[in-house]
Amino acid sequence: MKDTRLLQIFQSVKDTICKYDYYIHTSKKIIHLSNTEDKIPHLMGLQYAGRPKQYTGDFGAYAVKKGRITMQSLEKLVQKYYRTEEKQRRILEVIHLKLDNLSFLPEMFASYSKLYLYDLGKREDSDFDSDYLMVHEMEDRTLHLGIIKKDRQEKNLCQCNSFMTTYKKDKNSDSFYRGLEHCYEINRIVREDKMTKRAETIYLSSMAECRERTGIEKMLQAGGIGADEKLVTEIVKVNLKFGIYHTMDMLNDGAGLLAKCVDKREKALVSDFLALWEEKRNGI
Repeated sequence: MKDTRLLQIFQSVKDTICKYDYYIHTSKKIIHLSNTEDKIPHLMGLQYAGRPKQYTGDFGAYAVKKGRITMQSLEKLVQKYYRTEEKQRRILEVIHLKLDNLSFLPEMFASYSKLYLYDLGKREDSDFDSDYLMVHEMEDRTLHLGIIKKDRQEKNLCQCNSFMTTYKKDKNSDSFYRGLEHCYEINRIVREDKMTKRAETIYLSSMAECRERTGIEKMLQAGGIGADEKLVTEIVKVNLKFGIYHTMDMLNDGAGLLAKCVDKREKALVSDFLALWEEKRNGI
C-alpha cells in the first residue's frame, strides 16, 4: 500500500495556511499573513532530509505531492546523510516533533486561549530567520509559528517560515521566546478566503470582545435602541461571521446582510438577528 502519510500532512497544512489569508491584529499593528505551498516542506522539517535544502521550496512540495519522499523514505534519508545513530535519532525526533503537531495549526489560529505575538527583531544569539513568533499555549505543549516579512516594500505582508513545538514538562519549554522584550497579545484574527474574498473573525480575545461589546452598546444607545445583552450578543455573532464591525446603517440593511449569506447556517444566523433587530427598533 502506498505510503501517503506525508502527503496527508502536507495537504492538511495547505488547507489551513494557503487557502486563506490571515489578518492578525495586535494593539500595535496588523500583520497580513499570506502563504504559498512552497513554504510547507520547511514547516514539516524536510530541510533536514537529504542534501541541504534538497526537499524545501518548490521541489520539496513537488516531491511530497508526487510521492518522491514519503514517511518511510524520510527515515532512510536521515540514516543515509547522518552518520551516527545518536544524530539520526535527534534529527528524526526534531522532524516528528513538527509532523506530529502540525495538525494543531487550525486550533492555533482559532484558539480559546490567549495568543501572543513576539517581535523577534535582530537577535545575535538566535538562529531564527523570522521577524515574528506567534505562540499558542496548550495544556501540555506550546506551539510556535515563525513569521517572516514577505515583501520588504509592503511593510506588514508576511508568510510562515518555521514551526516548533515544546512540551511543558521540558526544562526549556519557553526557550524560543524567553527574554523577548516586545510581546503583544493578539486581539483578533480575521480569516479571508483567497478565492471568494469572504472574511470571518475566527479569534477574538476576551479583552477585544469586551471592547467590541462596549462599542456596540454605545452605538445602539446613540441610535435610540435598547442595548440589552441578547441583542449585543447577536450583533457580535454577525460581526464575527463576516469579519467586520457592522455600523447602524449596515445593520438596518437587512437585504444587504442576507445577500452576504452563502449557506443555510449563515442565513439562519442573520434571520435570527433581523427578527430581534426588528423587535428592538419597534420598541417591543
